Amino acid sequence: MIARRPVTKALVVLLADATGKPCGNGSLPRTSTGPVPPPYTVLHLVGWDVQGAPMSDLSEDASALYQAVCVGETTDQVEWLADRVLAAVLERDPVTGRWRYPLVLPAGVVCRGRLLDVDTGTDPVPGDGIVNDMIRFRLDLTSRTTQL
Repeated sequence: MIARRPVTKALVVLLADATGKPCGNGSLPRTSTGPVPPPYTVLHLVGWDVQGAPMSDLSEDASALYQAVCVGETTDQVEWLADRVLAAVLERDPVTGRWRYPLVLPAGVVCRGRLLDVDTGTDPVPGDGIVNDMIRFRLDLTSRTTQL
């Protein structure tokens, strides 16, 4: 079976590395001194569907629905971060066709699809001085060992 925890951890690392900004797993990103200032991303796993292998095929499949909330102090800051998150998840190398930002998964697990589900656009929170953008995307995973 494909476990959700390693996939989520790998995605948190991918988003932090590709955007150059912190990413929290279900909560505000923190350092030893407390929460980090904006901009940052908070990642939530909002859906997980696993299909066991049929008798004729030993591969397991899973589909994960993630929500990335980009948080900043201005609309411009959040739009910049949201564009970086979208690129991190969806952008491909024009020469190789592979995703520009690899998702480092456990041995034997391959991400065969990355799809945008919805991007709500920026949503300022009145009076808080905080702006956010919620992006949902789906990862389709398989335990097939051949690279797709």
